[in-house]
Amino acid sequence: MSRIKDLRTFMDLLEENGQLARIKKEVSLDHEIGNVIRACENAGTGAPYFEKVAGTERTLIGGILSSMDRIALAMECSKEQIIEKLMAALECPVGTVKVESAPCQENIIEGDDVDLSKVPIPIHAPKDGGPFITGGVIVSKELDGTRHNLSFQRMQVKGKNKLSIMINEWRHLKDFYDAAEAQGKPLPVSIVIGADPVIYIGAGLRHDGDEMEVAGAIRGEPVAVVKSVNSDIYVPATAEYVIEAEIIPDIREEEGPLGEFTGHYSDPWPSPVMTVKAITHRNNPIYQTIAGASFEHINLGGVVPREPLVMKNCRYVSKGVKDVHLAPYGSGFLAIVKLKKSNPGEPKNVAMAAMISYVNIKNVIVVDEDVDIYNPADILWAFSNRVVPAKDIFYVPNSQGHELDPTSDNRGVQTKMGIDATLDEESKGLERVVYDPVNLADYL
Repeated sequence: MSRIKDLRTFMDLLEENGQLARIKKEVSLDHEIGNVIRACENAGTGAPYFEKVAGTERTLIGGILSSMDRIALAMECSKEQIIEKLMAALECPVGTVKVESAPCQENIIEGDDVDLSKVPIPIHAPKDGGPFITGGVIVSKELDGTRHNLSFQRMQVKGKNKLSIMINEWRHLKDFYDAAEAQGKPLPVSIVIGADPVIYIGAGLRHDGDEMEVAGAIRGEPVAVVKSVNSDIYVPATAEYVIEAEIIPDIREEEGPLGEFTGHYSDPWPSPVMTVKAITHRNNPIYQTIAGASFEHINLGGVVPREPLVMKNCRYVSKGVKDVHLAPYGSGFLAIVKLKKSNPGEPKNVAMAAMISYVNIKNVIVVDEDVDIYNPADILWAFSNRVVPAKDIFYVPNSQGHELDPTSDNRGVQTKMGIDATLDEESKGLERVVYDPVNLADYL
């Protein structure tokens, strides 16, 4: 059985592996937490755990899944096994287990007592429009059906019991909300904050079934779920917080701006409004947040969920594909493919397969087996030493990309680029300089 049961047991594992940074200094919810999360990410420290947050007795953690090393820890596998494990989980989901009582409902706040200001929701970036719930997994359900769904949407605090929510067009939640709104009815949802990290990984996937069951498959055992207090939506029993709300029909209010995954601020957007019915939480709850435009934001929204599809498409074109990675520093627009090349034209075919895997993918770099695709310095080394620009770089103009990409027009039309950074046939005799690894502790 897995030793990861919830956010807390994962934090224990992070600390054991030197991947938890305890922040002892008191910090402000206004921008300072966002600043520290970004600084920790840039410095490669562990996930920052804020033990003293001004104006609240609660603690807060961010950046939990901002590195592939921590994602591998969460999934209990190596970085090289992440994609294969996700593909297997999508093929064979594991059903949930319903329980009658749960830690996430140790404290129940309802009615007039609901007050979002009592939840430590940060303002991350300097020009964000206000406090946003960014690390919340929305659990939704068809109004007249049984399908559950997990997803990420940004939610801006608008009052003590009021949120606005930006719902992406292609989300299953949009389908559920459209159907409810057509009947003039509100759509109940439950927002899960702080949970076993596989719940967060599952929420980023595009899956027609229940992503909670995919999360269970990743973990290797069923997720224990409990019925929400005000609806028949089932949530992870060990969640830190659950905010139960209804998305109101036929109302739109401007929300934003927010630091988005592209690294730019989004424009304000007319979005639906939510009324909060209840807040439940564990004793001494830990609030989990995701800083906008951070590596964690990109990892959960555009890297980990998309890599299995890129791998599947690229391997369909070439059995020599060994690994793929959507680099977070590329905002999810950059794919790196490791290839054991058998034909000089193979890298270009593989690059095109990666491009059509997902609309976001704009640039593809194909490298040899000796290149570490998780190391930007190694990738740039291959680019600098193995690319002949006139023959190894190609363009696909007038392609469909993402409308938030600053290089696209307002319909998402852009030029895509493929780069063959593999050794050419004439250079195959070149041997790379490789030193044997040593344990520096034996020398220093």
